[in-house]
Amino acid sequence: MEELQKGLAKQSLESLDVNALTPLTPEVISRQATVNVGTIGHVAHGKSTVVKSISGVRTVRFKNELVRNITIKLGYANAKLYKCSNEACPRPACY
Repeated sequence: MEELQKGLAKQSLESLDVNALTPLTPEVISRQATVNVGTIGHVAHGKSTVVKSISGVRTVRFKNELVRNITIKLGYANAKLYKCSNEACPRPACY
């Protein structure tokens, strides 16, 4: 009998349809590694732009930040990173 780890979706090779798996199915998402990436730098050096490019989340959320076009309050954004399974994809572009 297989032991279930907390937070992982149950997988059974007999009932798992590999052709139906996508990067967003619970069986795949629950087994993805977590990576924390921090940004640090001087004012107006593009930290918020990098976060938006990677995650699609706009870090400027508050009215005073929008007016001044700066990010004042600390925040975070989640993003999914996937690796290309094609051997022709060179590193680091395969992520």
